[in-house]
Amino acid sequence: MHTLPTLPLPSPVRAGLRAIALLCLWTMGLAAGPARAEEDGWARTLREHRTSTGVRYPAVAAAKPLDAYLASLATAVEPTEPAAKMAFWINAYNALTVDLVADNWPLGSIRDLDGGQPWKRRSFVVAGRSITLDHIEHQILRPMGDPRVHAALNCASRGCPPLAAAPFTAAGLNAELEAVTQAWIRGGGARLNRTTKQLELSAIFDWFGEDFARSPAPPVPGLTPKASAIAGFVARYSAPEEAAALRAGGYALRTLPYDWSVNLAR
Repeated sequence: MHTLPTLPLPSPVRAGLRAIALLCLWTMGLAAGPARAEEDGWARTLREHRTSTGVRYPAVAAAKPLDAYLASLATAVEPTEPAAKMAFWINAYNALTVDLVADNWPLGSIRDLDGGQPWKRRSFVVAGRSITLDHIEHQILRPMGDPRVHAALNCASRGCPPLAAAPFTAAGLNAELEAVTQAWIRGGGARLNRTTKQLELSAIFDWFGEDFARSPAPPVPGLTPKASAIAGFVARYSAPEEAAALRAGGYALRTLPYDWSVNLAR
């Protein structure tokens, strides 16, 4: 079988094909959200400035590692696939919050900003529109119907669930949400006090109880359906012995005070 010789393409043709290829790559990157190089700015910030106890805000303020990522968010196209959309907005919320605190460093609490309401009063540009943190949380993420999102969002406060160690991804979202929810619950987001016979809960369960109440769970003796759903959610992510005690009942629910002090790394 004979093969035809490969003839070199004229330079103008090669240049045209290269331009078309670059345009296709750029279009695919835009449709997927922030470009990879800019997205790495958020991953690098988490890798270099986030610890198990909080964020090194003075270092973030000095290095400004999020500038390119936040600029890319402003012009990104919002994903439409549910997992990609949720990951996109969780990452945006957390990065904007870290950058907001770093830009205003030093401060004792994020509530020192904007009359205590930075979530409602401070606007950012994401995906071509002006938007608040409050809108991201309550109008975009919560309506997606997954209560685990509350374990993924970080409000720059010690009372919040810990900031995840890496950006959320579309492909790994379910496992990532499972991991951060378990870490939050077992790290103090909820605990069964056997002495007082109380399930001591983060205020997040009180503020967003209806979100957790949507999670199917068997009734817990002595608790209302809503309280049973919350206890069932906690049991799902608790250590086995604690989970069994939670499902057995015989306790009341108690909301713990919320710590709004800034989550500066110790």
